[in-house]
Amino acid sequence: MKIIGTRLSRYRKQEDRKDGASYGGEIQVVEIETDNGLTGRGFATASPASGPLLAAMIENVLGPALVEADPWLTGDLWQRMYETLPRRGGEGLARIALSALDFALWDLKGKSLGVPISTLFGGRRELVPTYANCAHHLPADKLAERAAEYVAKGHRALKIRGTRTFVTPAEATERVRQVRAAVGSDVRIMVDVNGTWDVDTAVQQLKLWERYDVYWLEEPVPPQDLPAYTRVRARAGRTYIAGGEQHAGVMEFRALIEGGCVDVLQPNAAITGGITDWLRIHSLATAYGVPLSPWNLQPIHLHMAAGLPNVQWIEYFMPDNALLAFQTELFTGPKLRETRTDEGIFLMAPNAPGIGLELDPELADRCRVRN
Repeated sequence: MKIIGTRLSRYRKQEDRKDGASYGGEIQVVEIETDNGLTGRGFATASPASGPLLAAMIENVLGPALVEADPWLTGDLWQRMYETLPRRGGEGLARIALSALDFALWDLKGKSLGVPISTLFGGRRELVPTYANCAHHLPADKLAERAAEYVAKGHRALKIRGTRTFVTPAEATERVRQVRAAVGSDVRIMVDVNGTWDVDTAVQQLKLWERYDVYWLEEPVPPQDLPAYTRVRARAGRTYIAGGEQHAGVMEFRALIEGGCVDVLQPNAAITGGITDWLRIHSLATAYGVPLSPWNLQPIHLHMAAGLPNVQWIEYFMPDNALLAFQTELFTGPKLRETRTDEGIFLMAPNAPGIGLELDPELADRCRVRN
């Protein structure tokens, strides 16, 4: 089997929200074609501003580097794409472009064997634990109501947001207080602040939140400030520190682990450069005994959690969450099949060959970016 070409399609939809603000995004779907008729499919997300740059990188630089290659050699091809842009040009936005193609290569491997890519990782967990993303920007009382609705549906862990660009630390505390009161004492609550606090703010907030039993604080300080992570974690008490969604590559995650920065790693396969690089990070974290809980990207990370050990759970976005509304609508597969137990909501392991990405044809046609 050899690669004969790549094809990219761009989809964009603007969401107008009732509060007058808007949330928009672009999804780019890449297809790798082979000489035996199989096609692998991957995707990347971009802002409307960065979309053309990402597309140019996939179509003109990274995609052509794969032509005539054997798609089974994902490790070699990952390195080839990374080195196509010399002098560390394979970092940043290039890793996102690389990830879309890497997803498609793994999709090809699964399809060629007729198995989900989770099978290629060597394990099988039928039920994947989840926590619900409840990071809605709502007044504290309304957020508490939404959190209680999630718990009523069976969720036993959920994450809210306290990002300083949206709320003050005092408002974040009020969110935590009201959500805890609404969901009870036996539901895990996580808080994400997206790297917008400094060390003192994080430490003081953690002291205030001791009474609310916060399970983890996510990205308390800017991602590049590893010494700040270490200082916060040393003073975090019973609360775990989670991070890694904005980090990329084995060396950055090695620094997070060896620096004692986090209790839980959150690598995102789209940001670090695809499944191939994510597997390296998983091996490193597992060797150090640090659990992983990948951020976002449900269609991909569900496979990792089903086929690999040491993946604590995955983040589950409900259909009412604007952050992934377009992706949820555009991709009709892989189907997310959930089941409820006393321990919470679990997603069933994927069964479709490859990744299982399928698009809604009507929506895809309506939202396609036409040059």
